[in-house]
Formats: sequence, C-alpha cells, structure tokens
Amino acid sequence: MENKVLSANIEQIQQYDIELANEILMFDIEKSNIQLAQNENEQYNLVFNSTPLHSTFDVVEEAKNIVENIENKQEQNAIRIIYGLGLGYLADEFSNSLESNIIIYEPNIEIIKYVLSIAKIDALYNRKVILCSNKNTFINHIQNLANVSTELTISFLSSYKELFFEDIKEVLGLAQKVQGEFIANKNTFIKKAPSAFCHTLANLKFILSNPNITDIRDIYKGKAALILCAGPSLKENIEIIKQNQDKFVTFALNPTLKLLANHDIKPDFIVNVENSNTSPQFLQTNTQEHYLILEGFSNYNVMKLPSKKTFNYISCDNFLNNWVRDCLKCDEKLDSFGTVSYTALMSAYIMGFEKIVLVGQDLAYKDGLCYSKECQFGLLECSFDENEQKYKIIVKDFENFTKAFLGVAPDLQKAQEVAKKRINVLNENLTTVKSQDGKLIPSQTGYALFIKHFEDVAKELKNKKPQIQLFNASVGGAQIDGWENISLEKICKNLDSIVKLNLENYSSNIDKEHVLQKINKLEDELKEYSACAKDFIEVNEKLLKELINKNIFTQNAQKLAQKHAQILSQIAKLKEKEDVGILINSQLFRIEKLFQKNYFSDITLAKETLESLIEHYKGFDAVAIKSLKYLCNCKAIISK
Repeated sequence: MENKVLSANIEQIQQYDIELANEILMFDIEKSNIQLAQNENEQYNLVFNSTPLHSTFDVVEEAKNIVENIENKQEQNAIRIIYGLGLGYLADEFSNSLESNIIIYEPNIEIIKYVLSIAKIDALYNRKVILCSNKNTFINHIQNLANVSTELTISFLSSYKELFFEDIKEVLGLAQKVQGEFIANKNTFIKKAPSAFCHTLANLKFILSNPNITDIRDIYKGKAALILCAGPSLKENIEIIKQNQDKFVTFALNPTLKLLANHDIKPDFIVNVENSNTSPQFLQTNTQEHYLILEGFSNYNVMKLPSKKTFNYISCDNFLNNWVRDCLKCDEKLDSFGTVSYTALMSAYIMGFEKIVLVGQDLAYKDGLCYSKECQFGLLECSFDENEQKYKIIVKDFENFTKAFLGVAPDLQKAQEVAKKRINVLNENLTTVKSQDGKLIPSQTGYALFIKHFEDVAKELKNKKPQIQLFNASVGGAQIDGWENISLEKICKNLDSIVKLNLENYSSNIDKEHVLQKINKLEDELKEYSACAKDFIEVNEKLLKELINKNIFTQNAQKLAQKHAQILSQIAKLKEKEDVGILINSQLFRIEKLFQKNYFSDITLAKETLESLIEHYKGFDAVAIKSLKYLCNCKAIISK
C-alpha cells in the first residue's frame, strides 16, 4: 500500500537529488530502532537509540532559541546548515524565519526514512531548503549555492551533539573549509582583480598572437604525461625523472624550475597562472628552450618571456577571462580552480595523454616539509609545537626565504613584510588531511580543497575517457581518491620512449574586426568609469574642504553630499556591466566597510571617510587610465 506522506516528501527531494530519493525508498525500516514519543507538553518527539532528539519540555521553543542565536538573520546571501533532521521542527523554524538557503545534513538514512514516512516536513516544500546525507553531496550543494560573499552558519540540536559529536566536527570542518575557500576567493578577487585586469590588457597583444591550448588537442593521444609539482616527493624522485625524461612529456609548475635546473632536467612545458611577478623563478631557465602555458592574467613579466611557443590557457570566470574568451571566440569551458597543477592536468588531458602521472602533488606537509627543499619555498618546515599543542610552520633561513618575494616587492624591507605575512597566512590556514596510509597529516585548507578538485576531476575524466589512467606518484602525501598510488620507478618500467613533437609552427587565428569591437566597447566603459571617478574625487575634495572650513553641514555641503550620492549611483549602474564591472566590483569590495555606516551623520566620521574615499578613488582612476593605455596600444597593433 502506497505511503502518500512518504511519496509527497520524496517528490520534493527528487527535484534536486534523485540518488538520495532512491536510497530513502530502498531503505528498510521494519526493524527500526526509532520510536515516536511525547514530551511533557504532549508534543511529538523522536527517540533514537534511547535518546530523545528534541527537547523533553518544549520542542518549538527549542527550535526558536536556536534560530534566535543566529546573527544576521535577514541576510539573504547566506547558507544555513542544520545538522540533523529530527522530526523537522528545526527545519520548519529555519524555513519560516530565514530567507537564506538552508541545507539539512542528516547522516542517518534510517532517521530520514522513518520521519518522511510519518510526517509532512513543510520545510522540504520550500525551494531554498535541501536535504542531503552524503558529505560529497553536501559540499557540492554549498559550492553550487555560494559565492564569494556568502555567509555560512551551522546549527544542531543538543541531542545530535551527544549522538554524532565526531561527525558534527567533521561536517563543521568541511563547511569551514568551503567557507575558507570563498573567503580566500573574495580576498583574491579584492587584492588581485585590479592588477589582473591590467595584466590581462597589457598581455592582450601576446594573447591575440598566441595559439590556444585547445589548438593542440589530441596531439599526444595515448601517450604518457608527467606533471612536476613542488611538493617534497619531487626531490625524492628527481633522479628517476632525470633518467626517464624520454618516456614522458613533462609539465613543470613554475616553483619547480630551480630544482629542475639544478639537476639538468628540461621540462617540455612550463605552466604558470600567477598574477604576481614570478619571473625570478625563471632566472636559471632558458625559456626559449621550452613551451609555456599561461593564463591571460599571468604577470606581464612572465608573459613577455621568449619561448619556443606560448599557449593560452584562458579559464572561465577568472577576472577578465570571459572578455578575453569572447575576443578569441573560445567556446570550450576550461577550469583552473586557481591552482597551476590543475591547469597542467587539464592541458595534458586536452593534448590527448591517456597516462597522466602526478609527482610532487603531496598536498600535505610530509615529514615536516612544506615543499621540495630546492623549490621556491623549500625553507619552510611544519612541526608540532608541544607548548601550543598544534602544528606550526617555521622558516629556517628567513633571509634567503625573503629573496623569493623580491619579484613582488619593491625592496628588501617590503619583501620581508610580504614574507612574514605569507608565514602568518600559512599558519592561520593549517589543517589536517588523510594521508595515503590512512593517517592524518598537516596540510593547508587550500590544499584540502585541491584534493577534492582532483578527486572530482578524476571521476569526470574517467567518465569522458574510460581508458585514461591517472597515477599519483607523490608517495606518502595526501590521499587523492580516483588516482592510483604507485611509485614513479614502477611506472617507468612499463613505458617506452616518446617522440617529442615540434609545436613551434602553431599560430593564432583571430577575427580582428570582432576584437576591435570588443576593445572599443570596453574602452568606452572604462572612459565612463574614469570620468565618474574623477567627478567623485572632485566633489569629495570640495565637500571635505567645506566641512574642514565650516565644521558643520552647510547648505553647500548638503548639495555636495547629494552630488556625492548621485555619482555613487552612476558607479553602481556601471558595476552591473559584464566587463568593466569586474574591475569596479573588486574595487568596491575594498571600501565596502566605509559604506556600512551613515558617515554623513557625524562631521568627524564624514571627514575621515571622505579622505579615505578620495585616496581610494585616485588609485581606482589610475588603474582605469593604465588599462585604457594598454587597450589603445593593442588597438594600434591590430589596426596595422
């Protein structure tokens, strides 16, 4: 006989997770260890393993108190995580009280099946509420729903803390890692977007003349690729790599170049996706002997390096990349996830390699080493501090470590400041991941996320190309599911030599008229933004002078304040534009805290805020002017 309550609940879940819906339907609860009881107020309660899941006094008040403790309850750009379904009281209270997305993570299918069989859970009928019972699905839901500004919270009943304490910690850790990724993405966007915007436009003359990575699709079909990453296992395998260079086409990440040069290893491809100036890493490398694979926003000092041939890897949704992709009429989606090793992997896949080997992709601090000793950050060590009872990263030779940052700092003192910040950031983001032997080892939150990216892409690539073989020769590092853990020496025994192809004759093929149209449009938008920035600076300087001289909000000051608001409205409209909006939004993120207060309510606050706004907008205008100069230069080259 059909259970109509269960069918109605399942119908809602099927809209976003058919696998979970089927799993619930197939689960047998005839011998369930769950009971329905009533508390002192005659409210229904669920008893699991002899533990009441809800309050024995007032289940409704319990749910309301949990919601009441959530900060920023009116925030719509948020994901509220509930650990535990229970009888749905908490889910319903969240659904009725909050406008944000809600993810209910219930680890026990038995509880889900029992509850959905006896009660209509109103929250499940809200399109913003998602139920899940699998950690990978949980992470996917967060990643699909969140953006760089999304707020994440997690809530649970006290009974779930008693029953599932260790699992709650794990789920909380996963949520924090994802939140850390979004915060890192936002910080990256804020810090790097202006320079990435400028570098992209400075690089445009090169990008338009370089072939794309997709132009060499399947040229090495069925062959073996070796991706050289900067982890400790790279140094451990350096002699094996040197002796077997003829059996692989090698892809080297830019931090590995010093180590490779010291051992006379010449990689076929060098991959770089850094917006910061990493050109010092290339000092020991004659780039004319190598092919380069570069993102469009790679630092100009790297983009202009001579090479056998440079190939564009223009990923999706990074800074100004969509605009560049449109200029090049690139339709294929390329991901990078902000990590150069992922870019190298996908480049190898595009070229048709069916054996892809990772080495140095430890993604953890194995034996206290953060990186291979001769790589850029080889002076870092990670050890357990007995006094503080936690892992810490230290640098053995700060003076030499500082030299690695001279490419991004104007002098030694600034380089030292950057180096100290880097160490602090690394220590703030320490976590643990599962190693290949099943034990926990220290790592970075970013590395933990990269592990998931490489696990996900393994599934994706194997679905697309079942014959592909993915090997992880970073022995002793982090466990990456979907990749076979195997020593590089063993792989090499089963490989024959490869004939390396000459790719120097590949060239670009662009539609000049289309590119000029794109440049003209972006140029117009930048000019409009620059004009707004100049007007905003001028108005704020007049307003600040008025407030300093009169120290009250005169009639003239009020008129200038109105003009101030009008220009901000103009800028707000401009930020909605697809291309120049990337630059404007990144700049507005930098000053968003200034707009969180009504600064015209207080003379002192108004003067301080105006001084900051003037300084910031002078810098913003300088970026716009520099970008216009690069566009003008490129247009002149194309028009010849």
